[in-house]
Amino acid sequence: MDVDPGAGSIAYQLTVLVILTLINAFFSGSEMAVVSVNKNRIHRLAEEGNKKAALVEKVSEDSSKFLSTIQVAITLAGFASSAFAANSISQVLAAVLAQRGVSYTLSLALSNVVITILLAYFNIVIGELVPKRIALLYAEQYSMMCIRIIYIISKIISPVLFLLSASTNGLLRLLGLYHDDLEQNVSEEEIKSLLETGTETGVFNDIEKEMITSIFSFDDKRVREVMVQRQDMVAVDLNDSVNEYIDEILLSKHSRIPVYEENIDNIIGVLSMKDFAIKAKEVGNFYDVDVRSLLKPVFFASENMKTDAVFREMQQKSQKVAIIVDEYGGVSGMITMEDLVEEIVGDMYEDDEEVEIPIRKLDKDSYEIMGSALLSEMNEELHMHIHSDCDTLSGYLTELLDRILEPSDCPVDVEDREARYRILGVEDRVITRVSMKLKPKEEAKKEEDDDTEDNG
Repeated sequence: MDVDPGAGSIAYQLTVLVILTLINAFFSGSEMAVVSVNKNRIHRLAEEGNKKAALVEKVSEDSSKFLSTIQVAITLAGFASSAFAANSISQVLAAVLAQRGVSYTLSLALSNVVITILLAYFNIVIGELVPKRIALLYAEQYSMMCIRIIYIISKIISPVLFLLSASTNGLLRLLGLYHDDLEQNVSEEEIKSLLETGTETGVFNDIEKEMITSIFSFDDKRVREVMVQRQDMVAVDLNDSVNEYIDEILLSKHSRIPVYEENIDNIIGVLSMKDFAIKAKEVGNFYDVDVRSLLKPVFFASENMKTDAVFREMQQKSQKVAIIVDEYGGVSGMITMEDLVEEIVGDMYEDDEEVEIPIRKLDKDSYEIMGSALLSEMNEELHMHIHSDCDTLSGYLTELLDRILEPSDCPVDVEDREARYRILGVEDRVITRVSMKLKPKEEAKKEEDDDTEDNG
């Protein structure tokens, strides 16, 4: 077989490959830049009359068409560089090897392998990784630079995009997998992944990330996990005189107070402190106010309802407070609209409000914890694995002890496979304060293995 080793110029062939690689790099960077650019900033620039920003915003709105354009361009550039390398440089290299005594068949195979590896390396580094990193660092400038070219190309190849879309949908229909909203379905995990990427690249700050994450967890929580527990409620008995509870409700600084008759399971209304103050001014003092006449209807919710469902109901019914009841109708706690909002935006405190921290770190592996601390929060913050039907640490420790404690019993020591607890305070048969020391991981793992063997 006659082979012309000098066929074509090596410089020319390498130049073509470099151009194709740069085309691949341009489109790879364009994809990353437009996807990661600050949309609020682009919107503001568009409103100020920046035509390129307006074009970026327009293209971003039709992300499916934009991404298809990028994919077609990258695919064609990749195919072209591969085909060009196979038909030119690899033959030249094979001819050189053949002149040195290697059989032409073997030399052609070797040259194809070498060229493929080199081409893949340069395509990945120069055609993908480097431009995407540059696009992340300079997303706004990069997107402005490339957007007009992308827009023109998308218009030119729109028939090709239509054919590809129709072919894809047709194949999905044949497989029985087609849905009209297929492209609209995005999983929560995908959004969280984008959120992590956006935080790392500066699109989102830590506060924005925390709030968005809180929104996702908002509808996963039940009301009993975030409510004010029954024993912590500030509520008054209508049969008591105002003189008996006026100091308590004023010092509580709550705007709404549940009111009951005889026992707290019989809540008959909610007292607005604003109405109470206005009425007190009318009659001249607090003690002659007819509390019953000021009561507003009670909104009840089940402790097993999701927080987002209660939030919507309270919004629809213009309720600021919900009394939470258990499956037997007994009062288990209460929740306010502020409590629910804080689950998303974080705790909001008054300037002079004394903040009680549920979990306070003392030193390495040692903590002081309120009895009302949620087990879910302990598991998340301290990386523990407490499994219980109870929601709070107080309930869990009572479950471990299998008895109700009195204040005189303190301190009481108890442990599970992960930690040692010392109960320091009890009030109204509820554990209020606990010190805890986590066990070394090796000890905890050994106890877990021993429990597994015993159960086996």
